[in-house]
Amino acid sequence: MKNTVSLKERLKSKDLLWMINAGGASIDVIDSLARAGAECVFIDCERTAINLESITPMVRAIHSHGMFAVLRSESLQAEVLIRYLDRGIDGLISPHVETAEQLMMISDVVDYVGKSQAREIFKIAQIESVPSVKNINDLANNQFTDAFLIGPNDLSHSLGLHGDQTNPLLWQSVDVVVSSLNQAQRSWGIPGNPQTCAKWENQGAGFLYCSVDQILKLGYSNFCK
Repeated sequence: MKNTVSLKERLKSKDLLWMINAGGASIDVIDSLARAGAECVFIDCERTAINLESITPMVRAIHSHGMFAVLRSESLQAEVLIRYLDRGIDGLISPHVETAEQLMMISDVVDYVGKSQAREIFKIAQIESVPSVKNINDLANNQFTDAFLIGPNDLSHSLGLHGDQTNPLLWQSVDVVVSSLNQAQRSWGIPGNPQTCAKWENQGAGFLYCSVDQILKLGYSNFCK
């Protein structure tokens, strides 16, 4: 039972959307997320061991529950993107986007596949490096993508902070990105948790990202008190 509205239409809603990284290719985890009320599953081909053959069954399982399937590629190579886009996903997250030229290339590939299959694929560009922050005004005002996902962890490394997410310099850079995206009236998201959810929603986030691992740790710690 695929969702009756598109991901783009869902993100126009005032209700925050959580994208949950399933952490691997387990259909049972997808079923559990659906029973818990999840709306969107994040298929992570950049940071998990998911292979190409696993994606189609995952997407079918996600759609059978009426959830959205969003996939993050490990590469911006057109031939890699096409293989993922052919799997029936609802949204594509492209990592390490830094230039308007990259956005145009991604859009051309997505439009090529989408038109051949008569469907709309939501495009999300990940902002996670110093060059992308420097170019954020150009990226924000470029209409070749639908939304942006801010990646504080990789941005911290790009800033030379070695993953330290307590450094004010990191959040100053994030504020620059958020300000530019809001000024351009663009949809954006960022990793979140119960403590930061209200903060990001108040700042204009349309979606938040978290992992099954985070949810399990939080649930287990509360359950076993």
